[in-house]
Amino acid sequence: MPSERILVIGGTGAQGFAVVKALLEAKEPYTVRVLSRNPDSELVHRTFKSYPQVEFAKGSFMDFASVEKALEDCYGVYVNTDGFTVNEPDELWAGVRIFEVANTIPTLRHFVYSSVDYYLQLTNFNPKYAAHHTNGKGRVHTYLQGMPSPAHPSSQLAWTVLVTGVYDEDLVGGPLVPHIAADGTRVFRLALADGHLPLMTLKDCGAFALAIFQDRDAWSGKTLNAVSHFATGQEIAETLSRVAGVKARYEPIPTEEWVNTLPYRNVPVASMYPDGITARQNFSMWWPGFQDSVLLKLGTRDLAELKRIHPDLQSLEDWMVETGWDGSAKPVLKGFIDGGITAEAQQLKI
Repeated sequence: MPSERILVIGGTGAQGFAVVKALLEAKEPYTVRVLSRNPDSELVHRTFKSYPQVEFAKGSFMDFASVEKALEDCYGVYVNTDGFTVNEPDELWAGVRIFEVANTIPTLRHFVYSSVDYYLQLTNFNPKYAAHHTNGKGRVHTYLQGMPSPAHPSSQLAWTVLVTGVYDEDLVGGPLVPHIAADGTRVFRLALADGHLPLMTLKDCGAFALAIFQDRDAWSGKTLNAVSHFATGQEIAETLSRVAGVKARYEPIPTEEWVNTLPYRNVPVASMYPDGITARQNFSMWWPGFQDSVLLKLGTRDLAELKRIHPDLQSLEDWMVETGWDGSAKPVLKGFIDGGITAEAQQLKI
């Protein structure tokens, strides 16, 4: 096993765990350390039961002393902060401060930041697209783009940004779960209109993170805008019906109607801030970017190049076949699990 140790911040979440798996299952695997607030919890033990070689460091991404300690002797760090735990200002501060701390670690060579599309900036700061859980990451990305790589003449730390899309797994255990009609039909009641979702499988996310770490020099100071596939609501329903042999249909609904169906609509979107904006307010600004197919119109993704980097890039059908998904809901995303939001609560009967 190579001596390179990678710290994964956010490694107990869906995306972070996919990155951990990719690093450990590579032809030349890395040593992986995960930062966790509760490394002895039952959830952590269950999640990592097949990967006993993973090291754990206790702490959180907002506790910079614990981050600094966890970074000791690491070659690289994958930073995936959680905009559903902290608010916009704190996520921005966390990303910037972790980068500053990372530059003081003598062994560290590669800082990889997990971001999402900064729709607010892409649309000339139109507040219609200002979903709070995306803004913090987008601003950290902008900050990093203003930094040379390495960021300082005396540093050897290169930075790279991986921009991901909406998870395919959100269809299974997140905000895109289909409803169930009386006859068993899977009904995708989404506020998507005729727009496109930029979908990203967790497996592909891990593969792109691995590719970045495997070629530090090529990715130094660069951004990888990743996606697995774009899909309309109609395509999602038709693909599920064809692959799983179940009835499925797409029903476009207004954004207001969609947010009113959320079982957690009046819950603060950032769990640590009880007086912050609600999920209803946040997701009302999340859908417009998809409805208007902003990423496709701006040409932010090069699928041919992504396929070159990762030849096994998954299509929507590939993902459904591999996972055997039949439209049923199950827990996937850590935020939903931690918040006690069950799959049944998301998959409402209609």
